[in-house]
Amino acid sequence: MTKNTFKKSVAALALLGALPSVAGPATYAGALCTSVSGFSAPSIFRSGRLINQTGAALEVVCPVQRNVNTVGFNETVSLLITARDPHLTENVCCTATVTEPDGTAIAADSGCTSGADTANPKSISLSIPATFASVNGFIALRCELPAPYSGYNSALSSFYISE
Repeated sequence: MTKNTFKKSVAALALLGALPSVAGPATYAGALCTSVSGFSAPSIFRSGRLINQTGAALEVVCPVQRNVNTVGFNETVSLLITARDPHLTENVCCTATVTEPDGTAIAADSGCTSGADTANPKSISLSIPATFASVNGFIALRCELPAPYSGYNSALSSFYISE
């Protein structure tokens, strides 16, 4: 009798694990991003950073897993991107877009770093208002990193997302 109850409990937990999770935060390494411009690939470091050592400006796209609540697909999305920006006249800029499965943009927000700093990371905060996106919709994060400046390289360290 106890063995049968145990088997039913395990089966119930397995089913619960297969359900979509409740919306929540996640942090991703910049190294997950992929270059979509230029002819050179960015450098990826063991620390998880993506560094632009290509000699030219670089545009990357980053994978973001949607983590929506199935009760209502009307989720607010907040992102916090951590980057290094040593360039005096150009900034690291990012755009986050909530899209439908076919790629149709529903809502977006953009932001850039400001001022140069060779020693400290900078943050870009993005906030997309509540939008209705189907369950197979996705979030696209695109960032532009300036070319190296005076021997210093721009870098995308991480991006944090909260839905």
